[in-house]
Amino acid sequence: MPASPLLCHVNLASDYRGGERQTQLLIEELAKRGYRQRLVARRNGKLAPRCSSVTGLEIVESASQPLAAAWAAHGADLLHAHEARGIYACWLAARLPRVPWLLTRRVDNPFKSSPLRDRAYRRASAVVGVSRTIAEQIQASYPGVRCTVIADAHADLASAHRTPEALRARFAGKTVVGHVGALDHAHKGQGTIIEMARLARDQHPQLHFVLVGDGRDETTFRASAAGLDNLEFTGFVDNIDDWLSVFDLFVFPSLHEGLGSTLLDAMSFGLPLVASNVGGIPDIVVDKVNGLLIEPERPEELLTAVLTLLQDDNLYASMRAANLSQADAYSPVAMADRYEALYRKLLRMR
Repeated sequence: MPASPLLCHVNLASDYRGGERQTQLLIEELAKRGYRQRLVARRNGKLAPRCSSVTGLEIVESASQPLAAAWAAHGADLLHAHEARGIYACWLAARLPRVPWLLTRRVDNPFKSSPLRDRAYRRASAVVGVSRTIAEQIQASYPGVRCTVIADAHADLASAHRTPEALRARFAGKTVVGHVGALDHAHKGQGTIIEMARLARDQHPQLHFVLVGDGRDETTFRASAAGLDNLEFTGFVDNIDDWLSVFDLFVFPSLHEGLGSTLLDAMSFGLPLVASNVGGIPDIVVDKVNGLLIEPERPEELLTAVLTLLQDDNLYASMRAANLSQADAYSPVAMADRYEALYRKLLRMR
């Protein structure tokens, strides 16, 4: 194994969503451990600027084509693909000279026929899925390919956070039911939250619903929620930790989800969780232990679950304690420990 191996992360996404945040968290934690690292990121994308202050990180901005990214990744001792285009880039870059490479899959979308992707998955030195559901999908599509499960991490937002009193005062006398995520009903199911707010408006006026984030459905959602004085949209914010700290409960009614790393942030604040029983979410939310699982696109069921938690003090307290006790298992340190062990194994095999 090289005395000081150069690790190269490839993420060619243009936006900054969950996978890009996880890429950044891993890079930051590995930097604390003294690793030499390179990030190949999309030119004019949002990931590279967010990583610009990481100590010892070489950032190479590339065109989005895998061949260009492969050239930018050349010379590393180990390659890590964090999204789809990065897989092809790492596969190409690893061929001459032959270096170990791994891919991480974070989405639970069904695999479509692709001979090129099939070859890449089978040639990877290691394949990682962030949940059991994703690992099972990979192994069903590629029999014989061994998949390691390494969960995503929370962003460690709660460790040194202090609740902003002005924000808390805004919700005096209210119970705040919150959600954080890109506004995209086909993925995150926030239309169900709007319908829940509509159901709750008259009979449960103490409930106030907050949707944190922006996205392609924001205009549609705002129009749909017109007249609902018990629901608000924050738009894009940089202070997600402030909002999580004033929530009393976290809802996550996704239609599909690879894992749902935002749930991990809510967990780190000790928030009881109500989430859809889909994809990798049950890896995080154990029904009646640290949250309640519901079926997606059922606003009545979602509201019933919310009220069940809020009306049972003992259940609420036990779920809060369970989440606080489990949060360390999903810290950036814990995620980096697992990847570091895998990196070391692959580097020894060179």
